Amino acid sequence: MAANGVSNGVRTVSEGQARLEAERLLADPRLHVSDRHRAFLKYIVEALFEGRSDAVKAYSIAVDVFNRPPSFDPSSDPIVRIEATRLRETLQKYYEQLADEPGARLDIPRGRYVPIFVERNHRPRPEDTDEHEDVGLATEAAVKPSSGAGDRSWRYAIMAGAAVAAIAVTGGLAYRAASPALVETRKPLIALSMDAARPDEAASRAAMEDLAVSLARFGTVRLKSGAVATRSRADAPEENSYDIKMRYAEDARSVSIWWQVSDAGTGEAVWTDEERRPASEGSRDDAVRDLVYGVSRRLAGPAGVVNTIELRRNLPQTATGNICVLRGEFAVELRDPAGLKAARPCLEATIAADPKDADAMATLARVMLWTGRTTGDDSYFGRGVDLANRAATISPSSPRAALAQMATQYQLGQNDTAIAAGRRGVALNPENADLLAKLSMVLFLSGKWQGGAELAQKATDVAGQPIRDASFVMILDAYRQGNYAQAVFQARQVPAADTPTVVLKLAAIARIGDRSVTEKEIAAARLQHPDLDRTVAAMFSGTRYDPELEAALRAGIQEAGLKVPELVSSGAM
Repeated sequence: MAANGVSNGVRTVSEGQARLEAERLLADPRLHVSDRHRAFLKYIVEALFEGRSDAVKAYSIAVDVFNRPPSFDPSSDPIVRIEATRLRETLQKYYEQLADEPGARLDIPRGRYVPIFVERNHRPRPEDTDEHEDVGLATEAAVKPSSGAGDRSWRYAIMAGAAVAAIAVTGGLAYRAASPALVETRKPLIALSMDAARPDEAASRAAMEDLAVSLARFGTVRLKSGAVATRSRADAPEENSYDIKMRYAEDARSVSIWWQVSDAGTGEAVWTDEERRPASEGSRDDAVRDLVYGVSRRLAGPAGVVNTIELRRNLPQTATGNICVLRGEFAVELRDPAGLKAARPCLEATIAADPKDADAMATLARVMLWTGRTTGDDSYFGRGVDLANRAATISPSSPRAALAQMATQYQLGQNDTAIAAGRRGVALNPENADLLAKLSMVLFLSGKWQGGAELAQKATDVAGQPIRDASFVMILDAYRQGNYAQAVFQARQVPAADTPTVVLKLAAIARIGDRSVTEKEIAAARLQHPDLDRTVAAMFSGTRYDPELEAALRAGIQEAGLKVPELVSSGAM
């Protein structure tokens, strides 16, 4: 084997021929590569001609080409190896298309990120190249090239399994080194009390017991039992305590719980509200159950009162622990690129401090998923799946782990596995209407129309109010059936509707056929949602729809005058 991966049987070309081939290749429209692959190719070619190929490592490519931070660790992030493999595959297909055209060809032998230029009919044999790729630190096994989607998923899973521990350790250490004075936060501690009029005392006690169980299943708070020692050490975790006082009441038509959340330290009431459910004689038990589920969600759900208060606390960005989980979830729900970027090192530091923190793992899995979706870098997906699976292994009953498994597995096209994970999570956490709503969307987008719509309605009933994902499914179901007026009506009932919901509403209005109303609605929507066209593109490029549903959506969006993407990815949501 010769140096740089050139075997004795291969005839290289002169530098002049190599330069001409490089210029021709980069300018040839027949070379169908992404901008990032073109930048990758240009980077290593320029390094070769400038005599600095020895300095081209995975680290330098990641930082200079893929905009990774200076803290990038090639041993935990395989982005360069993955993209190099894809670039090699693209080059191979490109030169196969040229057939017998004379000239030189560019190859990137596995082993180093150094291109070689050889006579076009004398390409290096795979067995003549190095067996390991240079990652800039330790030598690692090369990624075996593959063109199949299933093989890519397998490759991502293998790399993710080897890298996930390193992600937490290296990311956590780097985060701690940059921020030595860290604040560790814990889940808030809550104390429950409930009273009732004498006739309702027995029902009140039963409701109180059920509520405690329901709150605990959310996994976002800790329940106070008896006396709890206060913080004494200066380095003890930061935590807040809340008192929740409730009053249970029944009448002939309904059951209700009035509740008030107070800061245990100051005694200040920070939130007061009441939840009520209609009840007849034969449905009173069901009404009480739905009431308990509704109250527990309002208090401890993902966007519940306690988590909202915790998220608003004036804590430094370097704080770790529970606040990282909440910030990560918030960034995921908003699809906020800056928030996703900030959440990663925080969650990695949390996992480094506690390798069994299932909440941090599950949240980081979802952050990885949406980072991959917003950046177009699908190397994040495999690591997300591995983190989600580890979280579920550590905490099998965790709704966060179930949600992470469902989201990441669906992203990789494993619909049945994703649905099974979601159903398992819902069975263990029946009060979690948000998890139920997300499962309804996975079911519906997988073509299980009736099951998805029924779960969406159930999620709304449990919550006692509209939920974004459930509302989206119900609007989409009405639209699919051609009930455009009903779709518009349902969309108008969603408070503070997000942009995808508005897009559905506009498509339904357009299908009704009133052009003047459509134009007014679009003008108003553009003022409120500047990201309208980008959202339309994202709805098609990131989600798999049933062909019939996709055609109907495209028709409505096109009739509304919105820009419809020409090409639709068949990749996962």
